[in-house]
Parts: sequence; C-alpha cells; structure tokens
Amino acid sequence: MGNYRLILQVIFKIMAFAGAASLLYVFTVGLFYSPEIEGESEYTFDLSLLADDSGTYFSVNTRELLVIKYQGNFSVFWANDPVYGCRLEYESDLIQPVCIDLKYNLQGYSEDKNQQLLKPDYKIINANQLVVY
Repeated sequence: MGNYRLILQVIFKIMAFAGAASLLYVFTVGLFYSPEIEGESEYTFDLSLLADDSGTYFSVNTRELLVIKYQGNFSVFWANDPVYGCRLEYESDLIQPVCIDLKYNLQGYSEDKNQQLLKPDYKIINANQLVVY
C-alpha cells in the first residue's frame, strides 16, 4: 500500500510541475509575442504614382482595398461598407458607399450612423509603399 501512495505522490508532483511550466510558457509567450515585428508582409503595393487628393483600389485575394492620399497622409480601408457590403468610392474629402446615402470622413467614421469603416493591418513605408499583413 505504501508503494502505491509513493507512486501517486510522484505522479502528482510531475503533473503539478508540468502544469506550472506550461502556464509559465503561455504567459511569457503571450506577453512578449509581437506579431507586428515578427509577421511577414503578405502584400506590397507601390503608392508613388498616387496623386494628392485621390484614391485608388488594390486587390488582396478576393477583396479590395481603398487607398486615399490627402494632404500627404494616407487612409487605407477595405473597399466595402461593413454593414451594407457595397463598394466605397472617394469623392472630395468624403467616402461614400454606392448603394446607400451615407458619408464617411477620411478617418472612416460616419457621424450619421456612428459607424467605422474596417481597416486591414498595414504599414506605410517611406510614404511610397503600402505593406498589408
């Protein structure tokens, strides 16, 4: 009977150690993992030909991006309205879906519907290259 108790104690200590080690691993990986630094770009687009106060579309798999350049800044959004699904168009400081009378500002916010356009994970390098993750 004493041997069984000793074996159970050893198994319990091994399981407790393995559980503590796995929790420590999960928390350290979660705290120090940075996908922005380690992630590789999936798509790269040249923005050097995009004129100021204009917009263009880029294809990403089966979706499109709407990229707008205004006053030296860029706005990047998925090219479909998040609720209605229709294509977005850029017209003089406003972004409008083609299927509904709704207006978004250049930050992608609509005050009428309290709604925000969806953005991909992206980075702009040297003001002439768009990298989408």
